[in-house]
Amino acid sequence: MAGRKLQDIFAHLRSANLVADAKIESFMDDIKVMACSKNLGNGIRVSRVEYTAEILIEGFTGDSALVFALVTTWLMEHDSERDHDNVSEPKIEVTPVDDVSVDIEILIPFFESVDLVPDDNGSINYLGQRWAVATVPIDEPNQVAVGDNKELPTDAPYSREN
Repeated sequence: MAGRKLQDIFAHLRSANLVADAKIESFMDDIKVMACSKNLGNGIRVSRVEYTAEILIEGFTGDSALVFALVTTWLMEHDSERDHDNVSEPKIEVTPVDDVSVDIEILIPFFESVDLVPDDNGSINYLGQRWAVATVPIDEPNQVAVGDNKELPTDAPYSREN
């Protein structure tokens, strides 16, 4: 869902208690919505959204390396497809305010998908059906086999234990 990554990294930074809640804000900028159509089995992908997440921290008095580490470790753990999507690295600008505090502006490019699932009460009418914006559930098979010759090790059925 578009904006989910911004919401999540913003919550991560707020939970670090860098500054009072009134001194940290976030918003999406430079939003580009690209239509696409991909059947995902239990739903469909209808667009990819590219945007810049902007996070502003005012009056920070700690070590700015802490902010760098919080941002980069969150990205490594929660946005692993950045390399695949060719997303550029975040930009962080640190501006001194006085002898003890700085303002920090964080700009992070993100790509996110907008997916729909069938929903009789959904707010989107598309292709003669009602849909809701949601994460599409993935069905995982309990048994797979590559071929039909059970004598070959690659063709023997594999069953996953639950």
